[in-house]
Amino acid sequence: MNDRIIKRIPLSELTEVNDFYERLSGIDPSHVESKYGSAVEDARRLIAAQCQIAMVYRRVRITGRDADSVTLESGDVLTGKMPAEALAHAEELYAFVIVLEGYTSLHCDDMMVEYFADTWGSAYTECAQAKLAGDLLQELKAENMIRTHLWCPGQHTFALKNQQAIFSLLRPEDIGCTLTGRLMMLPVKACSGIMGIVPADTTDLPKPCDYCAYGSTCPASKRGCAAL
Repeated sequence: MNDRIIKRIPLSELTEVNDFYERLSGIDPSHVESKYGSAVEDARRLIAAQCQIAMVYRRVRITGRDADSVTLESGDVLTGKMPAEALAHAEELYAFVIVLEGYTSLHCDDMMVEYFADTWGSAYTECAQAKLAGDLLQELKAENMIRTHLWCPGQHTFALKNQQAIFSLLRPEDIGCTLTGRLMMLPVKACSGIMGIVPADTTDLPKPCDYCAYGSTCPASKRGCAAL
């Protein structure tokens, strides 16, 4: 089992954040309606001046599986049919937790700026998730391997209780991320998930959209689905 890796990334490296902001808000940051004034850009500056991305991730072998669970080398167990199906071809996986550090201490007297800052916070967090997935894919190519789609607890029938296994494996308290009694992450601008590691010639990998209740009515399809 590989040691966990902790990294911190300045927001300036997340060059595709505008795309994520537009998906989340419906607002193109480069063409903001005049009724919003400078609030969208002011909110971005507020985030950029005080925040950075912190992440912890780990590569771990899968040592057992059945129809309803996947057991990791660490002894942690992912439960449910969805992880068993999504990782059916994987002998290893990456688990990760990502946090937008500094967000909880932000304060602004302008309510509109605070409103847009909330969306920027989500956009930066999701963009960091996409960057990590892309970076790990490039590393895997040297091994003639690829990653599966990305799966996050609480989404796509991946039970929220799997947060406990991910937190046990990664100990993200070291980057300031904790779980509430209801298994929600604190701070609020955080995300967690897994991605399987499979041979490069693997086909027919399950997709998050296969498990999505929206189906063809998914509102994200209008702006381009962000499923990774």
